[in-house]
Amino acid sequence: MRVEFNESNNVADNSIRRMGAIRSARQSPFWLVSLTVIAVYICFIDRVAISIAIIPMAAENAWSASTQGAIMAAFFLGYLTLQIPAGLLADRFGGKWVLGLGVLLWSVFTLLTPPAAAAGLVTLVACRFFMGVAEAVTWPSIYSLYSQWVSDARRATAVGFMNSGVAGGSVIALVATPLLVAAYSWQLAFYIYGAIGVVWFLIWTPTTQSSPASTANASPHEHRGAKSDFPKITLSALLQSRAIWAIAVAHMCLNWTIFLMLSWLPTYINKGLGADFSQIGMLAVAPAVVAMLLAPVAGRVFDSFISRGFNRLRVRKVMQSLAFGSIALTFAILGYIESVMAGVLLVTFSNAMTACSVGGFATNHLEIAPNQSGLLMGVTNTLGSLSSGLAILISGIVLDVTGSWVAVFQLAAAIAMLGAVFYWRFASIEREFY
Repeated sequence: MRVEFNESNNVADNSIRRMGAIRSARQSPFWLVSLTVIAVYICFIDRVAISIAIIPMAAENAWSASTQGAIMAAFFLGYLTLQIPAGLLADRFGGKWVLGLGVLLWSVFTLLTPPAAAAGLVTLVACRFFMGVAEAVTWPSIYSLYSQWVSDARRATAVGFMNSGVAGGSVIALVATPLLVAAYSWQLAFYIYGAIGVVWFLIWTPTTQSSPASTANASPHEHRGAKSDFPKITLSALLQSRAIWAIAVAHMCLNWTIFLMLSWLPTYINKGLGADFSQIGMLAVAPAVVAMLLAPVAGRVFDSFISRGFNRLRVRKVMQSLAFGSIALTFAILGYIESVMAGVLLVTFSNAMTACSVGGFATNHLEIAPNQSGLLMGVTNTLGSLSSGLAILISGIVLDVTGSWVAVFQLAAAIAMLGAVFYWRFASIEREFY
């Protein structure tokens, strides 16, 4: 009996140790970063799905092009509203619940899209607006979480993996949604995507914390959220900081070029290069796949350079210059290209080099204001979102006025060069705020 009792105790001890190891793994930076990466994938799957589903939805409801545009634009109006408040809330109360509730709410509005469409146009527009409001918390809350959980030596790598979800989620939505619509219905796509977000929330809530200090097994060196002698961010301080202006201008310039291509690439491939409509989907997916694969690589390259003793500010400036310089070169000649494959290859090259921004401005927030990085990301992402909308609108106007893609792409090239020069001149890695 004594032997059996000891063996039972050993088994129990081993089980407790295994449970402790699982709990510890779930409270590790790797676990948290992995779930935030999945959240970004879900974010862009839900955001992009309507660009495909709107086709059968419009056919069923006899919506005009302007009505379709209003439905899709409602999301971006909502997206602008909560960036800065989300950053404030995440920095003040922790990113766990801000991100978690954001994912849950936008997933609920994704699930509600089919019944909202059945209820009427106003209801659907309201549903898309509030979905945009919920998705606005994503980047500010994730940056706030990374400032607490991810060491400085690994932050660019983490942000690179997280940003891969932008292209990755878009690719999944562009590939999977047409298949679901063709095989079943457009309604099923929204039900499946919304359910995925709810499942994510049920995993996220019990297995993560806002900071290592919130976990029972955190060691003292992991507590990185202590107050300091640095001031908190104010409106006056934002306006006077050259380093923040460098990040903001780079963010706006990059978003202009990215969302120009996200919105107009299918039209450019079809109308500008003369590709068959049936080819557009696969040709448009290729640049996104490259961006998805290279964003984590760029982050790892930056962290590797820093760990080997390279000057941090110089590496940031060089990587951001590579991104903007490649974009400017691509766009400067893109309007003159007549070959479909040459055009797609140029855009793919541009998307690949855009990944260098992960080692440029994209992780600069965490140096300037480590404990208010959520707020700072909320500010620059708001400006970046405005730039995205202007890029889509102004490019359409330029195309109408000139009847040529040359002016559209030349303008984007000039904006990319502006971003390169401004960031090189004013960027900093010195901490300025709490």
